Amino acid sequence: MPYLMREAIQMRLQKRINDIENGYRQNVGIIGSSGVGKTQLLCEFFQSISRSAKLLPVYVKAETIDGHQLMQQWMGAVLSAVMLDRTLNIPKTLTGLLREAESIIPKTVMAVKQLQKLLRQDKNLLATKELLMLSGTLARETGKKVVLMIDEFQALERLSVSDPFLLLGKQMMIDKEVLYVVTSSSLDRAREIFREKLSLLFGNFEVLELAPFGYMEMEQYLATRMPAHRWSLELKKFLFHMTDGEPIYLDLLLQRLEQVEILEFPQDVSPSVLLDAFCQELFDRRGRIALLCENRLEQCAHLAKYRGPYIRAVLALSHGRHKLIPIAAFIEETVAETQKVLKRLVEDGLAVKSGSLFHIPDFLFRFWLREVFQKRHGLFLPEERILRKHLFDELNRVQELCAKMTDEDLGLRVEALLREFRNDGVEIDQKKMSCPQFSEVVLHKHLPHSIFSLLGRGSRGRWLFYLSSEWIGESEIEKVVADAKRLFKIQRKVLIVLGGIDQNAKLIAQEAKMQLWDLRILNGLLDLYDLPKIILPSQQGIHEIQEIYEPHVGSVAQDLPALELR
Repeated sequence: MPYLMREAIQMRLQKRINDIENGYRQNVGIIGSSGVGKTQLLCEFFQSISRSAKLLPVYVKAETIDGHQLMQQWMGAVLSAVMLDRTLNIPKTLTGLLREAESIIPKTVMAVKQLQKLLRQDKNLLATKELLMLSGTLARETGKKVVLMIDEFQALERLSVSDPFLLLGKQMMIDKEVLYVVTSSSLDRAREIFREKLSLLFGNFEVLELAPFGYMEMEQYLATRMPAHRWSLELKKFLFHMTDGEPIYLDLLLQRLEQVEILEFPQDVSPSVLLDAFCQELFDRRGRIALLCENRLEQCAHLAKYRGPYIRAVLALSHGRHKLIPIAAFIEETVAETQKVLKRLVEDGLAVKSGSLFHIPDFLFRFWLREVFQKRHGLFLPEERILRKHLFDELNRVQELCAKMTDEDLGLRVEALLREFRNDGVEIDQKKMSCPQFSEVVLHKHLPHSIFSLLGRGSRGRWLFYLSSEWIGESEIEKVVADAKRLFKIQRKVLIVLGGIDQNAKLIAQEAKMQLWDLRILNGLLDLYDLPKIILPSQQGIHEIQEIYEPHVGSVAQDLPALELR
């Protein structure tokens, strides 16, 4: 879990607790990829307020077997809330909870019993409404504020009603003594729910995105987790490149390293030991990263009776086929059938749709699909030693490639990206972008302060790009704007700022009609086109830029109206 991002979100949650205690409510949504640490963050938040005299925390895990179990868990969570500061022996059955809680919160217990009666009568709509009212009933009966935490809240769709989020939104409007804190790993679906169902005048959500580690956070994590190990810059870049800073991958790999050698004195991590740890996790039958990947792929078995087209489509994406027609050719299906397959993959979170392109954003999962899963299924003999050796060699090749990447080749890497554009429409961080095909891309000129420009020519006109890995202030942006004015018939101007930009400089760039890309956007594009992401070890990089644009505590995924800027 990223230290900076985690601390920032914890601070924001504490602020919302202070607000609700003072009569102002701002609900919070935390989104992020699976394994990034949302549940851990929510559980720690629960513990931090569980002994408060003014608050009652209620934790509901929405990803259950079915809607019936979800209702049972919700009822139990509400009843358990009043016992946190009374006993350590909280009953583990709903019947026991009802018996213990009846003398403490008789009205809430009565509401739960009424809900159970409605369920026995198969009155699902009335039962769901009663369920959503429980937190408000508890708040009014106890005179305390209730903090309702719903982990993976998009799974409320399992409730046996046509539109559970419409019902939730209506109840939120009424229960102003209830603070809602929800999480979701389904980023696109969560944003859709926030935007279309829960964008309410008196209950809208502040949406915070919990990202994986940035490079600096990963360095801090390594230093804290393995203080007796010394990591070379090249190996750290390789580790970040392969895992993309995903905490769950880093944790499992470091556990593997800790099993290999426990050091009581500083010692260098050798490349061969790290590569072997990757092989064990990705290839060996007991490798936990391999099991995670297999479990993700197993979702294809639940999508249709014949899962072949779905697995082949996932493999196509791992091989860099991102458009509909190339994917259809790869999986040997019609375009219409391929559209259905891709739609299901997106709905189930196995792929994402970025404009006209489809993509698997998890680099290590893509790598496993290509180098382990597909090659293992292509064996003619039950002999896997050759495959393991091939995997080690491929990892070594990638490690050597990462070692050769330097800050000096940034221009060439951006040039390589621009040459991949094929008149694509893409979406990065909810920003729609046009990526025209260029017939020619040239490094145009160098400017002071490590700024250089690229000029792309194509059928859609000329695009001018300025790129800097250093901080951009007012004087630097004025030089860039002046330089851009010397060129005529420029269709679009793009300023790529990797080291951060002053707020006034940003305004000057916007007045000059320059589109701004930060490291997050650039790396999103590089990953979308299967090119290595840019790592800036010497700078704050992505998080430094995020602070400037104010999304450090949540690229506030929010097209949602803010109730109040606080």
